[in-house]
Amino acid sequence: MSTSPLDRSGSNASSGQCPDCDRLPRRVQHKAWLLIAAVLLPVLCAGAEPGRHAVNVPTTPILSASLATQGNGTSTDACCDTSQHTVRFVTVAPEVQLEVLDWGGTGEPLVLLTGLGDNAHVFDGFAYQFIDRFHVFGITRRGYGRSSQPPPAPPPSPSGYDLDTRARDDIAVLDALNIPRAIFIGHSIAGTEMFKLAVAYPDRVQKFVTLDGLDNAGGGWANLPQPPPAPDFTPEDLQSVQRLAAGIARQQGYRAPDATICNRVQMDPSGRVIGPVTPPEIDREILAGLQLAQYSRINAPALGIFSRVSPATRIPYYFDLSPAKQAEFRRSITRLAKWEDGAIQRFRSGVKNSRVIELPDRNHYFYIIEEWRIVRLIRNFLLG
Repeated sequence: MSTSPLDRSGSNASSGQCPDCDRLPRRVQHKAWLLIAAVLLPVLCAGAEPGRHAVNVPTTPILSASLATQGNGTSTDACCDTSQHTVRFVTVAPEVQLEVLDWGGTGEPLVLLTGLGDNAHVFDGFAYQFIDRFHVFGITRRGYGRSSQPPPAPPPSPSGYDLDTRARDDIAVLDALNIPRAIFIGHSIAGTEMFKLAVAYPDRVQKFVTLDGLDNAGGGWANLPQPPPAPDFTPEDLQSVQRLAAGIARQQGYRAPDATICNRVQMDPSGRVIGPVTPPEIDREILAGLQLAQYSRINAPALGIFSRVSPATRIPYYFDLSPAKQAEFRRSITRLAKWEDGAIQRFRSGVKNSRVIELPDRNHYFYIIEEWRIVRLIRNFLLG
């Protein structure tokens, strides 16, 4: 969802130029609600975390077929990205490169990890809140945005999108950047990656902050029915990145950076959005590869900021659903709210060196909507 005229060769590029902004349509398949605890609000990507919000986008067969063999996903070489970062591609495994953004800054390394369906450009604004005291990086996980999209390996081999592999990918990025130890901030499903990193690589994790990311492998979450998705976007919504961003804001209740949307979708030669960069099977592989968090083995100081969902929680698109779908939504939210109550308590009691902050009935992207509040809470934790 965010990008700048990015250099496809993999060399560093930093740019605030936007030569083709007016004709950059893209659509994101907001797939699921990003997991409610990483689970409950919208993610716009037909592949985003389930449980949080779902946005439907047309899925065109050409995407799944062609992207499985591509090194980097997006079809556009120019996106509206005014964020002053460098972009590089780090090799983490044979024929697998991850897009890494570097916003610069002074101080200890701070790494931003995204929710399911997102790419690192979702932090294009947020990252600047920390560069005065930290050197800030962002990682786009394999399968998304401009990172490589290797086909999943057949069983019994690890799929390549399993949790162990994704954690190794993050460590490989640290190694390539000569970072011995980092602070991590992750949104939604990135919580599961940080829990794994803190257990498997304790010497590499100084502190971590999870933004609405809980243990989605625990408490029976996988068996809970998810809320019905949002109505399809209209053809007009697919005419440009800006119009798609407006549609997402209208349905999901938050304004996604144009550049992150740009990196989520494929377009035809006229610039019209034709489908998502990431086929849904990759989302399914990631969710299938979740593991129970080993909270008792985490020693790193941790801050958990969670949207405390309740049976009264509504997402803007709820009001566009049919009465039957609204009833289904209410039933799902009630069950998800109960799950989240237990998930927050398991985090609070299980991670011994942790602090928990609950924000009642917030959008899953509260770090974008209430940036000032979330930044203050995180800075107090990291610098206090």
